[in-house]
Amino acid sequence: MTLKREPRTVRGDATRKRLVEEGLRLFAMSGYSAVSTREIAQAANVNHAAIGFHFKGKQGLYDAVIEYMVEKLHSICDPFIDAIDKNIEACAGDKKLLRQLTFEAVGQFFIVSMRTERSRWLSVLLQREYVDPSDAFECIYKEVAEPVCKAIERLVNAATGEDITTRRAQVMVYCIMSQVTSMGRDQAILIKRLGSEIYEPDMFNIMASVVAQGVCGILNI
Repeated sequence: MTLKREPRTVRGDATRKRLVEEGLRLFAMSGYSAVSTREIAQAANVNHAAIGFHFKGKQGLYDAVIEYMVEKLHSICDPFIDAIDKNIEACAGDKKLLRQLTFEAVGQFFIVSMRTERSRWLSVLLQREYVDPSDAFECIYKEVAEPVCKAIERLVNAATGEDITTRRAQVMVYCIMSQVTSMGRDQAILIKRLGSEIYEPDMFNIMASVVAQGVCGILNI
């Protein structure tokens, strides 16, 4: 038997959702310090006291926004990590297999990242955290960026045999991560240059192929 949710619970969930959405938009536009809880409540069309009730204040709301962001980023990055890890051991030392694995992993990332529904404000707020990190950056790094870097480290080690703690190896990891993620981040530029074609299957394949070739170039495979 399916239990019906109380109307008050449903209304509460809707209020939380609106506050997170408007919080995301306003924090992205203006930054944490420049936005007041009153502005957010007004934009969400809810009572100002709702922020205190649902989130215990402005910081709690920001934490909820970051949690929402991390959840979205997991849905984009986890398939990329899984694509690397499922065959990395079998490919170690074999350049042909590693090249194939790289193309598959990059292709998987493009399919998910370019098709995942996410507001542009999520990308803007993420860039704010990258440029001017708040305490929340540690959560973003630990939950999303670090696992991606670790997966790429395993790829670098399998392809080159290099100690991944060296400066050279770490720069390689960063360059690969930057190449893989930049198109999802810079969709506005791509749309300006290529129009809505970027969402067509053929363009997905072209973009993924070009980026994968670049990654293989870094790995010399």
